[in-house]
Amino acid sequence: MSDKLAEVWEQYDMEVVSTGKGRGMTILRTDRGVRVLQPFVTSESRLEQEALLKEAIYQAGYRYIDRFVRNREEELITCDRYHTPFVLKEYFEGRECNIRQESDMIAAVENLARLHLVLQKIENPVHQKELKTLYSFRRHNQELKRVRGYMRQKPTKSEFDYLYLSCYETFYGQAEEVVRELEQVQEGLVKRRWFYCHGAYHQHNVLILKEGIATVNFERFMVDNQLVDLYTFLRKAMEKNEYQWELLFRLIEAYSKYMNLVEEDYVFLYYLLRYPEKFWKISNQYNNMNKAWIPPKTYEKLQTVIRQDAIKQQLLEQYVRHYGLNLQK
Repeated sequence: MSDKLAEVWEQYDMEVVSTGKGRGMTILRTDRGVRVLQPFVTSESRLEQEALLKEAIYQAGYRYIDRFVRNREEELITCDRYHTPFVLKEYFEGRECNIRQESDMIAAVENLARLHLVLQKIENPVHQKELKTLYSFRRHNQELKRVRGYMRQKPTKSEFDYLYLSCYETFYGQAEEVVRELEQVQEGLVKRRWFYCHGAYHQHNVLILKEGIATVNFERFMVDNQLVDLYTFLRKAMEKNEYQWELLFRLIEAYSKYMNLVEEDYVFLYYLLRYPEKFWKISNQYNNMNKAWIPPKTYEKLQTVIRQDAIKQQLLEQYVRHYGLNLQK
């Protein structure tokens, strides 16, 4: 494999000193600094747009970002002898954000706020009338119904199927409620904070460095309400920390030190957090797997989601009280 990749990195103006493995990438330590080599998985037009966005972010003053490196032919994509495409990016010596260490999480949401301020300076060509998140939630809900329908028709059901069907109505009810409420308020939300977003801001894409924090992997960048990025991080943090509501408030406060949040923003975050995303993820995994045998891990995940739902609902109640929200408007 190293020989195969060597013929790729040799097409760049750099000398590789050592190599290592990362999450879906090969880490290269070179005479030009740390670089990573990754398989190319998006479209060329999307890649060019991402490269332009990252350059704009860098020029706007946010320097800890994994910009693309062009090869000697000034191209973003480089192929090996088998025509397998790769991209090379600038990278950093650091570690991923620890989602169970509060200081790391606080630093990560503060970093997100600073990144969002930079992204607000970059003009975007997208003019939409609907939240992408609402569109996604609608599709998720349709998939939930398909999975339930499939399970009902199975002549022989597994232990996982029985458990899923026993809790389906609870989680689907939550999902439908969120879609209904977002449909009522989305017009105002589309107008607020409508800028570029990272699109996948979670702990794996936040690197803690000696000199600061880096944000990487912008493959899912989009234009939407920027609070979707904050929600993505908060959801992961809450799942991994048993829905500690005091931690949630401290994280939101850390973000709001840089970004002025109003009641409408807190309401939006509430509905995002209320959506049963983890239940949908398990449904999606089930939908795409060989259903003749369900891995024990999948069954355990569903048990965890059911167990955690009670404390999640307590967190949401605390959230409404803490921010004095009137959800009946």
